[in-house]
Amino acid sequence: MSDKPSYLGAFLRHPANRTALLAAGVVAIFASIPMGLAGLALVGTLAVGTEILAALMVPSLPSFKAWVDREAHHQSLSQRRQLLIAELRDRGETDALSTYQHMWERVQALYQTAGDRQTTLTRQDVEKLDTLTVDYLGLCAVNASLRRRKDHTSEDQVNRRIANVEAQLRNPALGDEEARQLRATLAEYTEVLNRSRRLAVRRSALEATLVAMPDKMEEVYQLVITSPYATDMGSKLEDSLSRLRIAEEVAAEFDDADLATFGHKSSRTSAPNAAARQAAQRQNT
Repeated sequence: MSDKPSYLGAFLRHPANRTALLAAGVVAIFASIPMGLAGLALVGTLAVGTEILAALMVPSLPSFKAWVDREAHHQSLSQRRQLLIAELRDRGETDALSTYQHMWERVQALYQTAGDRQTTLTRQDVEKLDTLTVDYLGLCAVNASLRRRKDHTSEDQVNRRIANVEAQLRNPALGDEEARQLRATLAEYTEVLNRSRRLAVRRSALEATLVAMPDKMEEVYQLVITSPYATDMGSKLEDSLSRLRIAEEVAAEFDDADLATFGHKSSRTSAPNAAARQAAQRQNT
C-alpha cells in the first residue's frame, strides 16, 4: 500500500464539501442583491468560518478516516488491477485472463447479494474476495515471469560450465590469482543453480495455488448463493477465505531478492519459513 492519504485533502475534495461551498456562493449572490457588498461579505465570512471549523473537525473523525482509507484502498486496488491486466494481456496470458474474468463476475454477483438487507453477507466480506481476484492476477504475472526465467535458464548448461571451471581448478600450474577468480566464478554458478532449483520448487507451489484458487472461489460463490440468508454466513465465509489466503503465503515466498532477478518484485514482505511450510501442507490437503 502507498503512504497514508491526506484526510484534510480528502475533506476539501469531498463532493458534499464542494456542494456546500457552491451553495454558499449562491446564497452570497442572492444576499448581495438587497444588501450589496455587506451581504456578500457576511455570507462569505460565515461560509469561510464554517469551512475552517469543519476542516479542523471532520478530518479527525474516525468514521471519516475509515471512509478515506477505504476509498484509497479501492483506488489502489483498481490501479493495480488495471496494470496487472495490461501486463498479462501483453504477455498473451489469455487463459489466466479468462479465469480471472469468471472470478470477477462471481464477485460482482456477490456484491448484488450483499445489497439485500435480509442477508448477513456484508459488502466488506465481498471486498475481501475482490482483493483476492487481484491477488490472483498478481500470482499469474509472477508465474509468467518464472516461466520465462525457466525458459532462459538451462541447468545442463550451468552444470557444464561448473564442470569446466572445476577442471581448470585442477590444473597444477594455475596461479593463485587465477585460482581465486575461478573459485569466485564457481561460487556464482553454484548460486545460480541453487536459485534456479529454489524457484522451480516455489513455482510448483504457485502453479498448484493458481489451479486451486478459482475452484475455491467457486465454492465460496456456491455457498453464498445456496444459503444467502444463513445466520452464520460470516463464519462460513471466513473459513473459506482462510483457505483462499494460501495465495498470500505462496506469494510471500517470492522475496525481493529472487524476483528482482527477472524484474518482478513482490508487494509483500517475505514470510517465515514455518508459514511457508504450513501453506504448502494446506495446499497438499
